[in-house]
Amino acid sequence: MKNKPLIPFFLTAVAGLLLMLGLSLVGVNQQAGDENGEGEEQDPVEYGEELVNENCISCHGDNLEGQGDYPAINNAGENYSAEEIADIAQNGTGDMPGGIANAEEGEAIAEYLMSLSEE
Repeated sequence: MKNKPLIPFFLTAVAGLLLMLGLSLVGVNQQAGDENGEGEEQDPVEYGEELVNENCISCHGDNLEGQGDYPAINNAGENYSAEEIADIAQNGTGDMPGGIANAEEGEAIAEYLMSLSEE
């Protein structure tokens, strides 16, 4: 080993490259599975609740009861259809700006808010 000190470093580098390649292939395979719908499907109501908690409670209040100039949305299902709620989430209305949600997110928000009206 005294004459060839670079061999252990070379072998370590090759092992690291092979490990990176293997893990990359696993990741690409998992991503392809997710795109084909093989991944776990999240409940739209739960997803909508997450989105509401991330995007809506800051203006509409912790319990969605409304605050300040922002109306209550905890009973939105009684006043609007699911399509109207999804449209408002995507495009805004009045002082509410558009672009808060994309189409899929708007539908999930609508399903969650509709579920609150059913309780």
